[in-house]
Amino acid sequence: MDRHALAVMDLRYAVLASPGAVEQATREAAHYETPLPEPWADYVAKVRDASYKITDADIEGLIAAGCSEDAIFELTLAAAIGAATRRLDAGLRAVREAD
Repeated sequence: MDRHALAVMDLRYAVLASPGAVEQATREAAHYETPLPEPWADYVAKVRDASYKITDADIEGLIAAGCSEDAIFELTLAAAIGAATRRLDAGLRAVREAD
């Protein structure tokens, strides 16, 4: 087991399973790249694939669509941590294979 596995597990639990403004299933969908309804689908894909392109207009659009700031924060975290842990897992696999 990698030395950070417990910390990653705790982080996933906190983001996905703790009570929040967004249903757990929706947070999990953002995290695990499963389909989401609009207005979330495009935003979550942008967080996952090109977070540097997110602008105030993206957030304003979500708020205009009725999303709360808490919901936006939670889905941003779920998507970003999902993308980051997939990249971490890929890197750790590469290191193991190189050994």
